[in-house]
Amino acid sequence: MAEAWEMIRHVAEVLGMIFLPVLGWMLLTLTNHSKKIILLEERVNETITNKLTALERNFQELDEKVDKNHNLINKIDMSVERIDLTLRDKDSKIDSILEVVKKLSEK
Repeated sequence: MAEAWEMIRHVAEVLGMIFLPVLGWMLLTLTNHSKKIILLEERVNETITNKLTALERNFQELDEKVDKNHNLINKIDMSVERIDLTLRDKDSKIDSILEVVKKLSEK
């Protein structure tokens, strides 16, 4: 029985000499890769945030330009309506003057 325990002890020592350094190396490698992955994730998130911020700025500028153009179109439309009313008024005045002239020329 002592020989069996002695043999188990020797096997455990051999396994410990082989597997413990391998296990330690694996854990160290895993830790280093995890750190690199975390740094990469932070860089990617920062890049995405910067690009989204730039897109938001561009959309805000676009919205402002659209609003300015809309206001300008409304002003132009109002001016055109005023001009149309003025021309109609002048046209009616000219028509009335022509009628008066025709009446006077007939007499």
